[in-house]
Amino acid sequence: PAIDPLESWSKYTSVIDKNRVERARAILRQGNDVAQMMKVVGEEGTSIDDFITYLKSEFIDAVYLQQDAFSEIDAASPVERQREMFEMMEKALLITYSFKQKDEARRFFQRLTQACIDWNMTTYESPEYTARKEALAKTLKEVTHV
Repeated sequence: PAIDPLESWSKYTSVIDKNRVERARAILRQGNDVAQMMKVVGEEGTSIDDFITYLKSEFIDAVYLQQDAFSEIDAASPVERQREMFEMMEKALLITYSFKQKDEARRFFQRLTQACIDWNMTTYESPEYTARKEALAKTLKEVTHV
């Protein structure tokens, strides 16, 4: 059955600090609110800041909450890998973006999402894993200097 990430909970101890998880959950909730608003007023009636919040929430869902159970690599992740992925995702979430157009923001988040998914499908601590992680860090660093 499908699990709503806004209502999900676990009896297991989190490997990520509670406050950091709560910040991500807050973005998920805000993004959900924007998604509901866009159903009424459309994307055109949404401010660029709200739209970026929506894109951030979609990013969290795609790169951290989704899991490919058919992938040997993604079916189970070591704790350290989960921490690294969360840290990279968190960096992307905390950036104040200065996109002028929604299409520009959408393209960036699509590219970032795919890069994170590709990174997540590489063998942990392999040369490819390290290279993809460094490329992601570079992408985030470049966008902070826009």
